[in-house]
Amino acid sequence: MNFKVQSVNRHRLTTDGEGVTTLVALHGCPLECEYCINKDILHNKPWKEYTKEALLDILMQDYCYFVATNGGITFGGGESLLHARAIEELITILPEHVNINLETSLCVEKGLLEPLLEPIHQFIIDVKTLNSEIYRKYTGHSNEPVLENMAYIVQQGMQEKCKVRVPRIPEYTSEEDVSATVHQLQDMGFQNIDVFDYIIRG
Repeated sequence: MNFKVQSVNRHRLTTDGEGVTTLVALHGCPLECEYCINKDILHNKPWKEYTKEALLDILMQDYCYFVATNGGITFGGGESLLHARAIEELITILPEHVNINLETSLCVEKGLLEPLLEPIHQFIIDVKTLNSEIYRKYTGHSNEPVLENMAYIVQQGMQEKCKVRVPRIPEYTSEEDVSATVHQLQDMGFQNIDVFDYIIRG
């Protein structure tokens, strides 16, 4: 299983997990979000393809930074879990003391999440909203996979591994919608919740 990579961004500090991280932006996404900042790249432009060994060679340039700061590699996108099998394989050859984080919408089949739940250091989950109607209007898709995957995380007692991001989406979510999503997440046992203003670019 090879990785389809949009870009590799090194020396990021506390933006994509603990310590110094390298963000690997992966190609592909199941959603059609209205304000997607990567829409052209995800659907029209080429990417680079790497074997797990070739990608790891690039990432390990910063091994000392990772170990010194409790940092590591963050897979984003696009939707990182579309590359779940390749990530599983990379973990098998990963040196010790390097954290793996995943940025994800969780809008994928549960089978992609299950084998990664234990080895991943932190999940950075962009839920958009837990309101099913608003979610469909904004992304063009149902949030049933999101809810199923979040329920699975709860069943496994892994909420502490998760940072859940809840955006205020102009013209889609009100403060009441955002507050309702936050309360639902808290009721599910998620405590690390980041509410932020979504900035429309371009």
